[in-house]
Amino acid sequence: MDRVQPPAGVPDEDPSPASKLSELVHHRDWVDAQTPLADVQKLFQDHPGDFRAIVDRGGVVGLCSRATVGFMLGSRYGFSLYGNSPVMTARAPRPLIYRRDASLPRVLDEALSRQGSEFFEDIVLVDEHERLVGLVPVPSLARLQLKLFGEQLARVTSQDGELREQNLALFQINNQLRQSQGRYKALFENNALGVALLDPDGVIVAHNRRFEQLLQLQERPQASFQLASWMTSSAQQSFRRLLAAHERAAPDTEPSVTEVVFELPRGARRFELHSSWVVETGQICVFFEDVTEQHLLKQRIARQEKQNMLDTLVAGVAHELNNKLTPVLGFADLLQLVAPEPMRAHTLCIRQSAAEAAQIIRQLLNLSRPAGGQANPVELGGLCREALQMLRFQLMETRCEQHLHLPVEPVWVRGDPVQLKQVLINLVLNAMHAMEGVPQPQITLTLQSDGASVVLSVRDVGSGISPENLSRIFDPFFTTKGPRGTGLGLSVSLGIVQQHGGEITAESTPGEGSTFSIHLPVGQPPSALLTTAAEPAEPVAHPGPSRRRALVVDDEEFVRQYMQEALRVCFNCSVEGVPDGLEAVEKLRRGHYDLILSDIRMPRMDGFQLRAWLAENRPDLSGRLVFVTGHAGAVDLDQNLGGLPLPVIRKPFTLDTIAAICRPILESSSESFAPIA
Repeated sequence: MDRVQPPAGVPDEDPSPASKLSELVHHRDWVDAQTPLADVQKLFQDHPGDFRAIVDRGGVVGLCSRATVGFMLGSRYGFSLYGNSPVMTARAPRPLIYRRDASLPRVLDEALSRQGSEFFEDIVLVDEHERLVGLVPVPSLARLQLKLFGEQLARVTSQDGELREQNLALFQINNQLRQSQGRYKALFENNALGVALLDPDGVIVAHNRRFEQLLQLQERPQASFQLASWMTSSAQQSFRRLLAAHERAAPDTEPSVTEVVFELPRGARRFELHSSWVVETGQICVFFEDVTEQHLLKQRIARQEKQNMLDTLVAGVAHELNNKLTPVLGFADLLQLVAPEPMRAHTLCIRQSAAEAAQIIRQLLNLSRPAGGQANPVELGGLCREALQMLRFQLMETRCEQHLHLPVEPVWVRGDPVQLKQVLINLVLNAMHAMEGVPQPQITLTLQSDGASVVLSVRDVGSGISPENLSRIFDPFFTTKGPRGTGLGLSVSLGIVQQHGGEITAESTPGEGSTFSIHLPVGQPPSALLTTAAEPAEPVAHPGPSRRRALVVDDEEFVRQYMQEALRVCFNCSVEGVPDGLEAVEKLRRGHYDLILSDIRMPRMDGFQLRAWLAENRPDLSGRLVFVTGHAGAVDLDQNLGGLPLPVIRKPFTLDTIAAICRPILESSSESFAPIA
């Protein structure tokens, strides 16, 4: 039988070439209904194609496939049993046979909604007399479907802005494809964002695979379909108000954008939700995007900008305060030398108060500067005292009792003192917040060591933490403080302690208080404690007459006067003072000096520029330069000073300090004086 020639009465050409279905005809292979299966198998073997129409008396009565015929004849006795059977015995049970003028949406919907092997069967087109027009393969239908979707999408996206056009196109297509599983999966399942359809009560009606991955639905009870069940109580109320607003809004209302934190098995995650009302289905379409990392990055950038501003502000204030404290502390030392006995207690009080103010400024600078990340020996007892000193005002304001239990011997760990102090201050502040409203607030700091590990505990008598929240307090964004809490304090503290090889544990009894314990490995004490410039070992001397000359360069008049007087008292040398580097250069061009004390931050010419001039024009005096600084405000100042082969005196400083630093330089100078021509 000729496979190409149609049976009698079958037209050679499609009478309706404009029909989209007719344009999809791939072939017109057919067999007579009485053809034996053996002959049909030979036709399939000799010619390509997996399906043929079955024709009886010129009309199409069914469809047969290569697979079915091969299966029936390929068994052990199949050929002998079915070889002479008519092809009708191998007819497909539910073939799709349509007239060529059939509704295209109906054909696509029924053809692409089939299940199992039937999905891959060709559909058969016939004319109004049931005569064969041709067979259309499923891939052609799928391509037509995609083409129609593309045309619809193009028409929609040309009507509005880009984002709204995409959303409207997606909504329209989803509505048109509700009855077609194939079309639904093509545009819904493969979306890169999480997509869900909700009813007005927030129940999840449908969702794609990405949505399931983002919210980890495979780890949730299958009976839970309320989207709001993964939100906090306050977020649930806001979300329900949003759903109600969508239901009342006009059809052309712009999509709403909001951020919601979900409590998932892998921890708290922040999502950006784009939600819109679908008029055709009475549902709410929600797009989900995990923006947790983006949010953290924005917070880190904002904190870094705030930190940079704080560094600059604190450093500038510290520089000015140190300049003002220097003459207070210095002249108190000078008065101590000449004051009568009844007045020495007053000068000692002035000196002690100025020294404490300088210590507070240093602590502020340590907290404002970015952590250096270097591990050094840290004595935890002193760290506890410094932390309570920093919070002294807050503790006094809240009338909170402080109990500090420290061992007699120093307890050393290895780490970053600034970061560890940050953790301790955060725990103390949390304890204070937990005791708001308590009649007699108390905070107890206890430090213990067993030789291998160290435990630093912070206990309060506050409201405590409920058992369901105790396991989540270290999660990012989780907070029990309401709007004033960020949910990051304990999370950041945990990260810092873990970087130091330790851990934080929490114990709490609701209504009785909480105890947070920092566990750290014991560290080695420093091999030798370095004597700082502010506390030299040598006392102030009172030398006899000297012909040595010193030059003091500082733009603060009182600081300059104090340094001049200090050098006269300590070394009885001739001292001159100038307010900036340019005037110092004029002095240095004309004379010789055994010692040069120079501030760093000065108008016109600063200390670094003065040092460069000395290295180029007076190298013989480069080794006699001493820098005096009240902190220049730049983070890299310590690195710059640390790389210079010259001593540095930090403001404010005592008489002993300036004597200890300057004595070696002056003693190395000759008594003779030879002016420079």
